[in-house]
Amino acid sequence: MMKRLINNRDARQRKARHETIGYIPVYRVAKSHVVFFGLLFALLLTSCQTEKKLAKKYLAERPNIEAAVYFPEKADVKVEYNTQLGKQTEVLNGFNQDLFLDVMYNAYAQGMGDYGVNVYIPQDIDKVPVDSTHWLVMLSRTEISGRITEYEDYLFSDTDEYSYKHPLNTVNVASWFEVNDGDWKPVLFCEHNLMDGFDSKTDFNFWENKIEYNYTIDTLELKDVYNYAVYLGKLYAAYTYDYMMNSYVGKELQKMNFGYQIMLRYDPYKKQLRYAEEDDGFVEINE
Repeated sequence: MMKRLINNRDARQRKARHETIGYIPVYRVAKSHVVFFGLLFALLLTSCQTEKKLAKKYLAERPNIEAAVYFPEKADVKVEYNTQLGKQTEVLNGFNQDLFLDVMYNAYAQGMGDYGVNVYIPQDIDKVPVDSTHWLVMLSRTEISGRITEYEDYLFSDTDEYSYKHPLNTVNVASWFEVNDGDWKPVLFCEHNLMDGFDSKTDFNFWENKIEYNYTIDTLELKDVYNYAVYLGKLYAAYTYDYMMNSYVGKELQKMNFGYQIMLRYDPYKKQLRYAEEDDGFVEINE
């Protein structure tokens, strides 16, 4: 009886609160949400830990990997004419694509070395041995496009909004990779833009009682494009290693009937795994 009386007392208290502030509906909804999000968080946490464990296993079992890496002798280089502005970029004037590809290959090999992958140039790509620790990596196509991109800059004050358009030099590099570790992976794609450096600010002119808009543009030079090849080569190396690691993790998760996978990135310098951000890696092209 005592237990029943206590329950009835709680019910009367909840009813009284419900009459004043709607306690019961709020209480029930909040409780169900807490349970739902709690379960969701627990599932995600379990999944994350499983993926990290599998990734660590991958790293431990593959301390030494050899990769036959082929880059093309030529890239598709073009300069696009901006009909609205009536001009085109001059950044790629005198551009040496052989130098660009050589710099990018060397940076790629160095980057892969940081992951414990030994890179060599294959004499015959049709005779390269492939398995889980012997890869064939081919940069099958690279497009380098020079263009002028119209950048719109928005600035806000306490009372007004300002919009200014600026033509910026842009070099777009798009790359298609093919990888074989015993099985051909889908074609892997990524593209990145190198643009003029841009900065702006507003200042209030007390003497003229108006807001002044100031900006600076750090114009691209040809040497910046070659330096960009170093950045891309190391980035492609990281993308390649992370893709192969995540592919292994994905196959193991399928065996465990996992329906969801969180992608990981590996930092070879800090020896740490972290979660990959969106669009931070290769995109599969299923042809």
